[in-house]
Amino acid sequence: MYEIHKEPGKNRVAVIFTKNFEHDQEEFSAELKAAAQGVIGPGSHFDLIVDFTAAGPMPQDHAQAGERAVAWCIASGLRKSANIMHTNLQRMQVKRVAARDDRFGYFNSRAEAESWLNE
Repeated sequence: MYEIHKEPGKNRVAVIFTKNFEHDQEEFSAELKAAAQGVIGPGSHFDLIVDFTAAGPMPQDHAQAGERAVAWCIASGLRKSANIMHTNLQRMQVKRVAARDDRFGYFNSRAEAESWLNE
């Protein structure tokens, strides 16, 4: 399950994974794209803040779909993606999906993530 919130004043989309990854990837991707397009600001950029703290490990099929979503975000103006997580497994999985791109940061708290995005 997940929640997606637009933060247009910050050109930001917040994604919160609330349990496990038992959701439809195509639906998630469509909602993420719509939210990003709704917050893209001057210079055609947007930021993501993604909270994985309530989620378990990412299943392989979701990791592959995540790679496609990351590629779309990068091609569509992603400036930074702050990822909040508490486990090394989550961190390794997201780093693999994000292809170790410098636009992706990894944090233990939302406050740290927001501070990095605000730089």
